[in-house]
Amino acid sequence: MAALDHGIGVLYVNRSEVGLQSPGDLLERGRHHGAIAIAYAITALAGHAAAPETGLSASDELLLEHAFFLGSWSDPRAAMLSAFSTLAEDFVIGHREQIENLATILDLGRTMSGSEVVEIFGCMGQ
Repeated sequence: MAALDHGIGVLYVNRSEVGLQSPGDLLERGRHHGAIAIAYAITALAGHAAAPETGLSASDELLLEHAFFLGSWSDPRAAMLSAFSTLAEDFVIGHREQIENLATILDLGRTMSGSEVVEIFGCMGQ
């Protein structure tokens, strides 16, 4: 949901991972590196913000590394992590009901396509 809300295309989602479209797609659509860094970081950190007792998955760690790389021209890593974490927490607070509904669906063991997520929860970020 965080990816869709920030304009990142979702290929599929299940309980353990989310497949995202290439960052090149975003750059081709005129998105700035800094905006992509923020979108990636919020997407990577939203799960942890929603359930702090869980750690980051390997795919979220990689996505966060991409966010740090894309934003590395601006601020030190610690400052970016603090800002990204705050943005992710704000996202989760604002979308708690939708996140819980998606979690309920995924707990049934389903894998959903990005288009199914958009169909159920609306055109976030579109």
